[in-house]
Amino acid sequence: MQALEQAGRHRITVYHGIGELAQSTLTPDAILIGLQQFAALRENEPMVYLRLSRRSRIVVVLSSRELLDAANILAFADAWVFEDINVERINELLELGLEGHCLMPTQFLSRLGVDEIRLTLLPRLSDAEFETLLLLGQGLNNRTIANHLSLTEAVIKSMVRSVLSKLHFRNRTEAGVFAARQAAALIQTRNAGSLNTDHGGGRGGYHQTPAARAAGA
Repeated sequence: MQALEQAGRHRITVYHGIGELAQSTLTPDAILIGLQQFAALRENEPMVYLRLSRRSRIVVVLSSRELLDAANILAFADAWVFEDINVERINELLELGLEGHCLMPTQFLSRLGVDEIRLTLLPRLSDAEFETLLLLGQGLNNRTIANHLSLTEAVIKSMVRSVLSKLHFRNRTEAGVFAARQAAALIQTRNAGSLNTDHGGGRGGYHQTPAARAAGA
């Protein structure tokens, strides 16, 4: 909002909620909407979404770490603005959006850029799921992983599905390639998160676990 107001290139109207937006008689060139509000609009008010999308360009505002979570709905927006990357270019992004273009930060176009996003999602994994991910990076099957972690094969199968879902992998091969490519970063990121949340006086960290040792940490 500050960047838009400072540029003075657009007339701005603020709507407090989807209901207020839906009832407006104005026809704005662009509608800037937060990711959560956009998801709610698509899910709960599909007819309102259709009406708005026909008369205005819809620009979704989100953070980079939300990209993978939002991938299934971002295709329904006309443009995206990442509040932690390119929000200072909001005026340029709006103009591109009005012309039918969407500016994608270059880091998202590379494999390593997507890896960085997945690393920020590691706190979603339980300790056992994290160990499973590391062992997937060694190309192990479920039975071998179960032996490593002293769990049943059925439990490992369930955890693999959970890892794929939480980190948005298409299959276990993609997860294994990621884990092998980012083995050191995985341990470092997980250890940093553990130390930040270790309030009991312990060392925290994962360097003593079987999978971590096997990964060379």
